[in-house]
Amino acid sequence: MRIMNAPFFLLVFFAVALSASADVVRPMVFPVNGEYVFRDDFHEPRGGGTRLHLGNDVIAAKMVPLVAVVDGLVSYVSRPQDTWGYEISLQDSEGYTYGYLHINNDTPGTDDGMGGEANAFVPGVHRGATVSRGQLIGWVGDSGNAENTVPHLHFEIRDPNNEVVNPFQSLVAASEGKGVSANIPSTNTADDLSREQVISLRYIFTKDLFLDDESSEVRRLQQTLKSFGHFNYPNATGYYGPITRDAVLSYQAKKGLPQTGIVNLETRRKLNDDLGTYDPNDYVPFYSEAEQRAILIQKLLTQIAKLQAELKILRGY
Repeated sequence: MRIMNAPFFLLVFFAVALSASADVVRPMVFPVNGEYVFRDDFHEPRGGGTRLHLGNDVIAAKMVPLVAVVDGLVSYVSRPQDTWGYEISLQDSEGYTYGYLHINNDTPGTDDGMGGEANAFVPGVHRGATVSRGQLIGWVGDSGNAENTVPHLHFEIRDPNNEVVNPFQSLVAASEGKGVSANIPSTNTADDLSREQVISLRYIFTKDLFLDDESSEVRRLQQTLKSFGHFNYPNATGYYGPITRDAVLSYQAKKGLPQTGIVNLETRRKLNDDLGTYDPNDYVPFYSEAEQRAILIQKLLTQIAKLQAELKILRGY
C-alpha cells in the first residue's frame, strides 16, 4: 500500500486528485493470475487522514502468480523496502509504468519473512530486463507494511510524467469485471476482516488437479510437496506427470487420505491446513542459490544460441 506523506491533507488531496486522470484505461492483462477480489480504494485516506492510497489493492492468497500486464521493460526492482517491501515496476513503450508492491517475502506456507528473492521474483527479473504480456514475474505476498494485513497486491499506474493514475478502470477492463466487490474491507488493517476471511485468503490450493494437468498451480503443488519431503524431481515443471502423482500418493498415504493420486477436495483441504500450520524450521528451499544461478545461466545460454541461429539466417548461412 504505497502512501504519500501530506502535512496538509486537504491541499494534497485536491492537488493529487487534479493531476490524476480517472478516465485512463490502459490495454493490459490482469496482474494476478488466480483467484482475487478488489475494489476502487484509490485515494482512500490512510494514517488518520495524513496519507493517500495511490493504487488499488488486489486481495489474493500468498504465492498466487503475478504476471506482466504489458510488453515492456523492468524499470525498477526493490529488495525489500520497509514500506512497500518487494516491488517490481514495468514500463511500456508509451512510457506508462505499472507498479507491483508487497510481493511475497515468506517461505511458502509460512509468515516468516525469510523467503528471500527466490520466493519473490522469477529468476531473470531485474532492472532492464524485457518482459512479455502475461509472463510470470513473481508471487503475491504481504511484504513491507502489509505484514499486518491480508496478502495482496498493491497495483499502481503512472503516466509518462510520473503522475499517478487510478488503475481501477484498467483493472476492471482487464478482468472483465471478475472479482470486483464493493464490500471488501480496507487492507489498511487486518482487524477489518473476520478470522474466516483471513484464513480463506491464505489458502493456496483452490481446484482439483489431475494427471496430465499443466499449470502454475501444479508448480505450486510440486514446490509444496518438495518442502514436505514427497517430491524429489530436481525441477518444478508445472506438469502433473507420474512423478508428481507418486508424490501425491506418498503425501496421501502419510496423511491417511484415500490414495487416489488426484489432488481432490479432501487432499486440497489437508494441503491448505498443513501450509497454515507448517513449521518454518522444517522447510527445505526448492532451489538453492547455486541452482538459481544455474537456471539463469541456462536461460541466458539458450537465448544466446537462439540469437546466433537467427544471425546465421540473416547472413545467409
